[in-house]
Amino acid sequence: MRGLAVITAALALAGCESEPEVTFTDVAITLPDDPLDLPEGPGREAVLENCTACHSPSTMLQQPKVSAEKWQSIAKKMIEVYKAPVDPKAIPQIADYMVAVQTGGADQQGAAPAP
Repeated sequence: MRGLAVITAALALAGCESEPEVTFTDVAITLPDDPLDLPEGPGREAVLENCTACHSPSTMLQQPKVSAEKWQSIAKKMIEVYKAPVDPKAIPQIADYMVAVQTGGADQQGAAPAP
């Protein structure tokens, strides 16, 4: 009986030596266009140059309202944790712009409607 168990185990392990059959295929996805644009205002260019490589305007415009200090810490986190190519000199402009957009201080044309 023990010999049968050893043979069964050996046969099971022998099957592990073969490489799995895996087929990889290329897949393309098309992301939807973001119909929104960032509103005009001081600091908009800093946001466009530093943030839109990763974040869409609609994503940025839907963020919770936070202080300029919190926006600065968020931008620093993007640099330090996510290695985002954000110019540290642009962080105050980015923070001020985001606060202005969230409080209605920037031209809201093209922005998402207020909830």
